[in-house]
Amino acid sequence: MMQSLEEGFAPGAADGVKEQILESIPAGRYGTPEEVANLVLFLASDESSYCSGGVYVIDGGRTAK
Repeated sequence: MMQSLEEGFAPGAADGVKEQILESIPAGRYGTPEEVANLVLFLASDESSYCSGGVYVIDGGRTAK
């Protein structure tokens, strides 16, 4: 998905776009499908029984800056 977005932002110069995006993410990398799945598993488990209607952002800290 990210490769498609990078190429769409700057056809033929996707590497530069990727570098800019990664610089804007405090974690310095894209998240993995497993990391998203882990949050989903947590929310579907009894461990999250006290969570109610929250918004959970999985973006490596990008929006927390």
